[in-house]
Order: sequence, then structure tokens, then C-alpha cells
Amino acid sequence: MGGAVGVAALGSFAAACGSGAGQPASAPTSGALASTASGASPSPRSTTVTSGVDTELIRRRYEGLNPFAPAPTPPAVKPITLSASDPKVFAHVPMTDKVAFVTIDDGIEKDPKFIQMVQDFKIPITISLADVLIRDDYVYFEKLYETGSISIQNHTVTHPLDMPSLSASRQLDEISGQQEKLRKEYGTTPYIFRPPGGNYDATTIHSVREAGLKGLMLWKEAMEISDMEYQTPAHTLNPGDIILCHFRGPAQLHGETMVQMMIRLYKHIQAQGFTVADITRYV
Repeated sequence: MGGAVGVAALGSFAAACGSGAGQPASAPTSGALASTASGASPSPRSTTVTSGVDTELIRRRYEGLNPFAPAPTPPAVKPITLSASDPKVFAHVPMTDKVAFVTIDDGIEKDPKFIQMVQDFKIPITISLADVLIRDDYVYFEKLYETGSISIQNHTVTHPLDMPSLSASRQLDEISGQQEKLRKEYGTTPYIFRPPGGNYDATTIHSVREAGLKGLMLWKEAMEISDMEYQTPAHTLNPGDIILCHFRGPAQLHGETMVQMMIRLYKHIQAQGFTVADITRYV
């Protein structure tokens, strides 16, 4: 897909990485990881890692990172109950375990080395896809999905950052149209909607319900090139936080790659003693 189409669909990356929930994000942490400022201890070098993960390979390929510890067993009853008759907006899962949820939006960058990274780490990631940004290479996301670590959710057909300004019929078309495309391409039926830029209104929620989805997922932190934007002055993760990332490449990351951005994200998470779990097991 041509660069002009991608830029038009995405609008401003800064806008797309807003804080969600209608609150401005604080400035990214500078230099050191957030945990250094907060005094949080780094993730222990435990021999207990996710099954099938090669510890030495992870450290060698990914700048000395450790594999993630296995996530705790999810509760028998999901902390957030979603309903197609009354879609809920959420940006956080109530819990006490040091668990965060990694979510990646859009689909503009299709780095094959990121597929390898997903295979190597074997941690669950939720991706919310916009058709205008994936239609030039549906197969890339099929390969990601086939890793077994990915859940696919809905992010509209054309990625309008101004959803509340659209008519009810347009909002429904954006959401229901993407449901059909994702079912056709990947054989999956999303039940979570990620509004572009975190922008939504009552009409958006009504359209989500009409399209058969059960919830609107926002976020608490957003990953930029090397730093995280936090919504709290403490600049720390909290148990159950949802982290927003984007499929980005050198054109959006000042020459950095998707894998380099994700390495820095994983360092932020591990330095604060957190692991990563599957959001679909909690909502």
C-alpha cells in the first residue's frame, strides 16, 4: 500500500497514541526505564519460563532480555464480564498479580522478524486490525495468527480517528464491515473493539452492540519509539494494565525497527517485575 494511503488512514501517530478514556497521557519517561525511577526491582532471572522458550536464544537475539515468567492461572470467573447486549468500555483489568496485557493496533508495518519474535517469546498478544492497513498483505497477519500467541480484534475498516463525528450508519459500517473482513480472512470472530485513537461516543457503543461485539478496549500506557507514555505521575505499571503499541517500522520509528521497539517495551515490563497474560482470558 502506498505511503499516502497509510498516512491518510492513520492521521497523526500522536493522536492515535493518545491516552484513551479521554485523559491526556503524561510525557514519556526519559532515558532510564520507569522502574528505575520508581525503585521497582528487575524481573528475576528465574529458571521458570514459558514452556518451549529457549532462554539463551532470547538473551542472544534480544539484547539480553529474559523470557517472561508464565502468567498466573486466570481466575475461574473473568474479572470483567462482557455482554453483546451492553458493551462495556475498559482500559484495565482489576487484579493483584503483576500482569500486564500487550495490545498492538493498525497493521501498517509487516516486519517478518516480528513474527519470529512472537514465536521465540511465546507470550500472548492481542492485535486490533484496520483493513485499510492490512489489505496489501493479509497473509502476514495470518502467519502471526498461526503462531498460536495472537488473538485478533476489530479496529474498523478505514481507521477513522474521528469516529464520534461520523453518522450512526457510518460507524456501524466501519465496525460491522471489519467483522466480516476478519471472519473472511482469518476465520475468527472478534468480540472486542478498539476505537481508533481511543475516540468513541454513545453512538459508537450502540454500533458495537449492533455489530455483535461485546466491549470497547482502551489502554493505560502507550509504547512509543523507546519510552512509555503513562497516565499516572508515578510512571509505573499497575497490575492489570493494558498497554497500547502499533505495528510500526523505520518510517514511523526514526529508523528503528518493530522488533527494536518491542525489545524496549519488554524491557520496560520486565524491569518492573511484570509478566504478560492473555486479555481474552480475563474479559
